[in-house]
Amino acid sequence: MDSSTETKIGEHDKKAPPPPKQEIHWHKALFWHALGFVTIVMVLWADKLFGLWQHLGVGDGNEETYLEVSAKSGVVILLWIFSAYKIYLIVSRLSYLESFLHVCAWCRKIEVERKWLTIEQHFAQQTGVKASHGICPECAKKLEQEYSQTN
Repeated sequence: MDSSTETKIGEHDKKAPPPPKQEIHWHKALFWHALGFVTIVMVLWADKLFGLWQHLGVGDGNEETYLEVSAKSGVVILLWIFSAYKIYLIVSRLSYLESFLHVCAWCRKIEVERKWLTIEQHFAQQTGVKASHGICPECAKKLEQEYSQTN
């Protein structure tokens, strides 16, 4: 064994940092989504309590009852709940799809951060696990059949 091989083996012996956790961004999306709906409800109530639109000169002079403002607020809240659920589903699905590995169809290397690595390199970087090679029973059976046909 030459010295370059020994250093490569020593590099794999070091414990790799733990893999990064998959980020799910739904909490950020729902925060801004909720903030928008809370703002709408606040504007509804500010108009009722303080005559917001009349002070701005765009009000039509119709006074809404508290029941009407409550009903409008309820509809806005129901729309918020429905759309928040849909946002949660969409962002969760997007996070799931982003977690897929890109695998080369020819050489089976994996694309990680715009670099192409072998499966062994990828697992060594992500988990510190060393790879060893073997053959599964199905492939062993196929190999045995191919070998027996050639002989």
